[in-house]
Amino acid sequence: MKPGKILKIAFSMVKANKLRSWLTIIGIIIGIASVMAIVTTGEYFEKEVTETLEGFGGDIITIVASTPFQVTDEEFAVADSENTDGSMDESSEISGDYSETIIETGETEEETQNNESNPIEFEQETESQLTNMDVLTLRSIPAIEYINVNVDKGAEMKIGGESTTVWIQGVDPAVWPKISKKDVEKGRMLEIGDRNVVVISNELAKKTFKREIKLNEMVLLNGKSYRVVGILATGSGLLGGLTGLFGSSLYMPYQDAYSLPNNEDISETETDDYSTTYVYSTIEVKLKKDADYEAALKEIERKMRLSRKVTEDTQDFYVNSQKEAIDSTRKMINGLTAFLAFIAGISLLVGSTGIANTMFTSVLEKTKEIGIMKAIGAKNQDIMLIFLCNSAMISLVGGIIGILLGTAAVQAVLFFISMKMNAPFEFALSFKATFISTLVSIVVGLIAGLVPAKNASELKPVDALRYE
Repeated sequence: MKPGKILKIAFSMVKANKLRSWLTIIGIIIGIASVMAIVTTGEYFEKEVTETLEGFGGDIITIVASTPFQVTDEEFAVADSENTDGSMDESSEISGDYSETIIETGETEEETQNNESNPIEFEQETESQLTNMDVLTLRSIPAIEYINVNVDKGAEMKIGGESTTVWIQGVDPAVWPKISKKDVEKGRMLEIGDRNVVVISNELAKKTFKREIKLNEMVLLNGKSYRVVGILATGSGLLGGLTGLFGSSLYMPYQDAYSLPNNEDISETETDDYSTTYVYSTIEVKLKKDADYEAALKEIERKMRLSRKVTEDTQDFYVNSQKEAIDSTRKMINGLTAFLAFIAGISLLVGSTGIANTMFTSVLEKTKEIGIMKAIGAKNQDIMLIFLCNSAMISLVGGIIGILLGTAAVQAVLFFISMKMNAPFEFALSFKATFISTLVSIVVGLIAGLVPAKNASELKPVDALRYE
């Protein structure tokens, strides 16, 4: 039997029982629409969250100075003596240990008793700092391509009669434009040789003051004038505005940030290189594309420890990588999406049961017709293909409608969220989810119709013709 004839007979079987066919199709629609909506939404939010985190420096390794805490031996002895339960044996042991501690530290009994009444205090070491020596140490690591220094501080910004507090990030103008994920809407990024200039965020330029800040306009920071040479663009996507919310409002050369007025600890300097002893808030490094990420992290820590003459236990800095946070976030979203898709897929199982039920009923109704077709020369294979095509048509129609409804539902949800967050609406469509949904709908129909089709193809013509 020709394929066209098989498809025509299968289609006529679908049309002959419209109500039953549509009830079966609805089950497939619900399952496919649920899977489509969940997978598309999961992929969209994974992309948005990843882009947002990368906007904060996803491929950047940040070195931050940290001040370690230590507890003295005397304080441990005091803590042990306070935790005793009063028994003679334990008291004698603790007293012996405690006496040894007193002898070793040279404390008098009276001083020890005074210490017993005080809580344990952590002694903080001298505050650690990041300096030019750390920058030179990092430059000796071959895997590092760029090194950017940051000087962070707050300042009062004035325009006309208005003022606000802004967060300033002093950066290296030679490096920051190369590693930054930010785009410029107007003007330019910082350049080598820039002094007394700033690049400001889009929100600071347009929403903070009553009037919009223009390009090349002069602004006052702690009473000193700076020229606006660039205005950053807002982030794209649903979560794009978060980069402006959590990011710095204003960027300037680190020399200008270091010499900002009204800072008693820092003197003004006009040096453009690292020859002056600077103290940095953080140091950012970007690795070369072919660099081994994990090996580079270990090398950075090892050389920094040698340079700063600290061990792993006394380490006075830490290396922070956003890459791990991005990877873990992506895995979490993918896992949650897969779990929800699995739950939604249960409805597909219900839909496939409906198809199987419809096909079994069709076989019973078409028994005599099957006998006639086989009597005039139809083969078992032809009968089986007719019923398989029938079930595939039902499932495919349900899959297509389910994909359309699922996609529409996603757009409606994203549009509602974008309105609430005052973010631009972005159409989201997952080609992977579309392909999988279409494939699943066809496979479900074929599997559900396989047994009824096989049963129909194995009917003997004589038995089928005598069936009442």
